[in-house]
Amino acid sequence: MKTYLYGIINIGASAFRMAVSEVGKGYIKEIDYLLKPLRLGVDTFSQGYISLEHVKYAATILRGFKCKLDEYGIKHYKAVCTSGVREAGNKDFFIDYVKIHAGIDIIILEPSEEVYIKYLAAKLSVAGFDNMEKEGVVFANIASGNITLSVTKGDNILYSGALPYGSLRLRQMFRHISPLKRHKAFDQYAENMVATVAGIINKKVKVKNLVGSGSSINMMLRIFKPKDKFILREDLEKLYNKIRVYTKQELVDELALRDDEAEVLVPTLCIYIHLLKYTGADRFHFSPVDFPTTLTQFYTGSLKDCCYHKRIKNTTLALGERFNINTMHARRTAKFAKKLFMEFDDLHSLDKSRYDILEMASFLYQVGEYIDAKQTAYNSYYIIKSISIPGISSRDIFLTACVVYNMNSILSQDESIEGNYLSPEEKLMINKLSCILRMAVSFDASKTGLIEDIDIVQNDNMIIINAKAVKEPFVELFTFEKVKYTFVETFGIQVDIRTKMIYD
Repeated sequence: MKTYLYGIINIGASAFRMAVSEVGKGYIKEIDYLLKPLRLGVDTFSQGYISLEHVKYAATILRGFKCKLDEYGIKHYKAVCTSGVREAGNKDFFIDYVKIHAGIDIIILEPSEEVYIKYLAAKLSVAGFDNMEKEGVVFANIASGNITLSVTKGDNILYSGALPYGSLRLRQMFRHISPLKRHKAFDQYAENMVATVAGIINKKVKVKNLVGSGSSINMMLRIFKPKDKFILREDLEKLYNKIRVYTKQELVDELALRDDEAEVLVPTLCIYIHLLKYTGADRFHFSPVDFPTTLTQFYTGSLKDCCYHKRIKNTTLALGERFNINTMHARRTAKFAKKLFMEFDDLHSLDKSRYDILEMASFLYQVGEYIDAKQTAYNSYYIIKSISIPGISSRDIFLTACVVYNMNSILSQDESIEGNYLSPEEKLMINKLSCILRMAVSFDASKTGLIEDIDIVQNDNMIIINAKAVKEPFVELFTFEKVKYTFVETFGIQVDIRTKMIYD
């Protein structure tokens, strides 16, 4: 079996980690692992930026990591950072300094991508995860800076996001409060976190399971020594009630913890207990896979989501339903958009992956009507660009918003959307997808499903769309006449429509 070496560098809020693995088809074996403590999160969460001293020390650590990569002759590696750098006011300086002084290019892992990768790892490593999803599961990765949460039921992601409730962040926020009262602050903050999530999810939807992961898991395993891959709620509460007023030194002495572990144990227990109360579960299951290993699996292609498209579709529709969209109309629009995109592939010459943007736009273009039907495209743009969907990059979310924003016009090469930079290629893609979406919408303009299906006949000079209708689609035909001219301007070919009554 042909193998190669792959390196992962994870720049976290409390430590730098590097894993070197031998990778082959269906095979990953970790052969080296380095950990260097550096609490960038203390800077970021307390003062909003990384101190110059820590920037320089980070470059020193990473220079050592780069030497190790060179020793192994590794050509394939990724260096990613999370909240400790992502939220720092001087993150661009940090990344540039490291590139110059350590020779390492760092990418910032977006919150939606972070939670998606960790969720996939838990899904593959926790026994019975699929059954938990059917009943409803909260997946919580408790890191130093953030808690990445994903609430899933069936194939629908009800909620996903990175929330500022990480254990080190909480410890820093309330560091000036006496240990005798600090746990009360943790409790209030954790209650607020649960209320935030619960307020977004439909109250009729119940979730019954909790799965946890993160750097704190190893600490929890040493403390509780579970025989199975779960820890009971009553054990968590018993320990929490006992140690919640302990000083850091008392925790170190009694539980044989490192200083950094002692600082985050109480907020970690507090968060798990509140999440268990929310789900009503008597235990939480845990994923033993650490983040560098997870990143190696993801970037080498062994961490795959077999239900990706179905999950994205269901999640996007659920987002639209929060804004009272006409779901049947959205489904019909998406069906027509898909047929147009596939049939016109020689006209638009876009990569098939761009269809994901078109489908999301088809499902979400109506959301702005929730605010004001007169400015639907404008309002929808602002709503869409603010959402987060695991597995979809923030740039693709933004481009989806732009497609919807542009439904009433054609972008010129020197034009931007609301001052946001768009490359010439992105502008062209937006124009093409907006044009396809306008036409797809026209086929169900009355939102009554009068046109059941379309067939497309294309030659060098003309495209004829044969619409199969249950009744004369007056509104659809009128709308089509309005949008067909932008189709000609965009694709350079005439288009017309013919209707045929299905039941004549």
